[in-house]
Amino acid sequence: MDGLFAAMRALEQACNAWKIDAALVSRALIVVEELFSNTIKYGYGGECAKPVRLRLQPLPLFTIIYEDDAPLFDPTSWKLPPDEGLGERPVGLAGIAMVVGLCADITYQPRDGGNRLVLTFGT
Repeated sequence: MDGLFAAMRALEQACNAWKIDAALVSRALIVVEELFSNTIKYGYGGECAKPVRLRLQPLPLFTIIYEDDAPLFDPTSWKLPPDEGLGERPVGLAGIAMVVGLCADITYQPRDGGNRLVLTFGT
């Protein structure tokens, strides 16, 4: 998890340098923490030396490109069944809804040997 803490520090420093709104930075940090911890726990099956890569783009809208080398998984394809309420979600699926809800736009791109999410944050 050292990589997570380093990524979050770097994300916060870059956003501060670019003068990104603090509320938007908070949303981005929550999203990165959720994605990173899920990659480690579910994608990689635990702590390991496999990478998680973040690329930040400040303009035109703040965007994070998140990549891992885990088995293919598209969080954007998950939908809450219409007859289930928030309290009835299976354990773990609330995080996917949170990530999608905190982003203005999220696009999944399968990669050869991994996943890429393009996460755009609105103003």
